[in-house]
Amino acid sequence: MGSGNAPFFAVAALILTIAAKMSVEPAVMLLPMHFAASVARAVFPITPVIVVSSGMGGVSPFALVKRTAIPMAGALLVIIVANFVLFYR
Repeated sequence: MGSGNAPFFAVAALILTIAAKMSVEPAVMLLPMHFAASVARAVFPITPVIVVSSGMGGVSPFALVKRTAIPMAGALLVIIVANFVLFYR
């Protein structure tokens, strides 16, 4: 989860097949997955960005994640909705 790319690349190759079976453009499925992987970094206490930020602030990583969970859930919802509004045709 350091860069957010590992979980994305683990399943991205499968999306071409899944999108073809669902008659959906691959980008419609890949874009929210990529953005969600990036957003998810802020809600896991073991990611480097949280460990460094909590260390600099002198707080527990779990306390920091509690503060970022709700905004990141909102960001994930916006990403999914915007993806379908802007790109699904």
